[in-house]
Amino acid sequence: MRRILIIAGLLAGAWPVHARCTAFLLAGPLKVRPYAALPQAGSARLVCARNEYCSFQVVVTAEGEGCRGLKVEAGPFSNAPRDSIPARNVTLYRQAFMHVFYPSSPRGATGEWPDPLIPDVDLEYGEPRRAFPVDLSLVSPAYKKYAESQGRAVTRDRGDGVAIPRGLYTGAAVTRYVVQIVRPGPIGQASFRWWTDAAPAKSPELPVSRQAAALSQGLRIAFHGMGTPRDFLPGDEFWFYAGPQRRQPVWVDVLIPASASPGVFRGHVRVTAAGQSPVSLPVEMEVLPVTLPATPTLVTAFGFTWTGVARGHYAAPTDAQVTELGQAYARAALRHGITLISGNGLAPRYEFHADGSVKSADYSRYDAAVAPLLDARGAPGGARWTSLRLPQFPNLSERQFVSAVRHFAAHARQRGWYDRLFDYTFDEPNSPRDFAALEQRARLVREADPDIPRLATTQLNADWLGLVTRWCPVVNSLGSAPPGWLDRLRGRGFPGRYAYAARLKAGDSLWWYQSCLSHGCAGRAPPENWPSYVIDSTAVANRVIGILSVVPYRVSGMLYWDTVFSHHYDPGSRGPRLDPWEGQLHFGGNGEGSFFYPGRPEQIGGKRHFPVESLRLKMIRDSLVDAELALQLERLGDAAFVREEAGRIAAGATTWSDHPQAWLAFRERLARRLAQRGPSPLL
Repeated sequence: MRRILIIAGLLAGAWPVHARCTAFLLAGPLKVRPYAALPQAGSARLVCARNEYCSFQVVVTAEGEGCRGLKVEAGPFSNAPRDSIPARNVTLYRQAFMHVFYPSSPRGATGEWPDPLIPDVDLEYGEPRRAFPVDLSLVSPAYKKYAESQGRAVTRDRGDGVAIPRGLYTGAAVTRYVVQIVRPGPIGQASFRWWTDAAPAKSPELPVSRQAAALSQGLRIAFHGMGTPRDFLPGDEFWFYAGPQRRQPVWVDVLIPASASPGVFRGHVRVTAAGQSPVSLPVEMEVLPVTLPATPTLVTAFGFTWTGVARGHYAAPTDAQVTELGQAYARAALRHGITLISGNGLAPRYEFHADGSVKSADYSRYDAAVAPLLDARGAPGGARWTSLRLPQFPNLSERQFVSAVRHFAAHARQRGWYDRLFDYTFDEPNSPRDFAALEQRARLVREADPDIPRLATTQLNADWLGLVTRWCPVVNSLGSAPPGWLDRLRGRGFPGRYAYAARLKAGDSLWWYQSCLSHGCAGRAPPENWPSYVIDSTAVANRVIGILSVVPYRVSGMLYWDTVFSHHYDPGSRGPRLDPWEGQLHFGGNGEGSFFYPGRPEQIGGKRHFPVESLRLKMIRDSLVDAELALQLERLGDAAFVREEAGRIAAGATTWSDHPQAWLAFRERLARRLAQRGPSPLL
């Protein structure tokens, strides 16, 4: 029987059909959009390793008058009489929605997509946040449209006012409403028109007012402004949606202790809402005698800007705030198996003699910030960074640069970090000027310490042999079909994975990275379905990169250019920076370069600023677990089994299954095979 996504026995515990709310659980890599169809009911089983986040989703559907005061609770889980997983190991996140006005590619779509995860209690400080209770109606918030130019959001021509939908939707179909400002000004002077997809003819002009104006099918619209001429500008648009049902997904992470007894753990998810009896949804998790390491084997290096992330939280952050926030974001990334790297930000400070040698060096601030992350002191579960980027050391003479690199390398050796050190020598060189800069820095780093890997995000190039020692081609290059003999003769096509074999034997290493080429970089979208980190792609597209890194491409590291770009992006003449909560359109991709949202207390609750994780981070975390299981099996001599299983689910970078249930089954087969091999070799 085909594996389905719904967890066994849950529908029997769901609210009855006539209730205003119903609830059930889902497992597997799936994004639940508010008005989209859900998979057919059936059965599935959660199978997890120790030291893994065993995850599933609670999906609440509102009908009729909606669902007020919704609250979700979970845990503990018991393997009586042997063991239990306490409720403190359970984290619940209300999934917030990002609105997409401009799809990243033809595979995306306008509308609401789940991505920000609002925790009930955050893992960083243990503070309650504003996840629950929440009111769930049939009508979405109104999203203010921004303009787009060359794949980026433009905000300079938008007013400051907001629109607020009200009423009880009586329609029978999902409907998009568009409210457009015609005459500018504050409330009382401005006017608007409105229309829907079903009835695209624009209405007569109506006054913008705090008193809600009637639209259709039981809905009304009210406005709020500051009383200035810039409250509402001509062409301002507000989009919102209504349907006979609206869904609210809740993400649940259950951290399986490394000491957990193998077996089936049972527990319940409790869902309550005002005016309805609570419902208890049973959950079963089978824990296998397999233990994942705190630090993944597959190396990661995801970009991060220490000073930039703080700008998403504070207008003028202090040094203490920069360090505290940077460490909080780095710990959040480590919980997902990801190492953050930064080229400057907290770089050490040097003074030099006249001959360019180091006179003095101050590592105090740098070490205070990164040592806990490199040494696994205070990091989640004993995890530690898997890579360390050499600082960029800008504005130094060649002699000063060489001296600084040598001094930093010696410091890294002393601290036990040297084996993770590498130089990000150049990013995407594509001009003679870039080539010269790459070659110059590579030679200087080689002179300072020839054993430091020198990474360039480029495909194999004979001109740089001995200069570049860590090749990092884009996924679209390494994952393309190998060129035929005629293409090679004409110098066309990308070198395939086979082309790197000689360099790896010579001591070089091979990483890869994703870029906006996966969705088109605001240009023509690629016809192939590449792995992608954007919001408006499938959950599997976010996840597939892990197993592809092991089979068939056999890379040792994954690079990504930034994780908080929306926090610090300076749009210049394009207008004010778009708040990350309002939109993350960059380089044609929604969420490109950003995996976090700024958790500000005034918006999220609590007292301290913290990183709000994204649903995409959960998918990347799961991809690293896929890779870990495969790598451990290969070490035990099961490479043929791994190749066979991986070939079924992801034969190549553009040929992979997008069915969530197939990924559930794949993960289970890997984990069970590893459990059958005997005691876990991972600790």
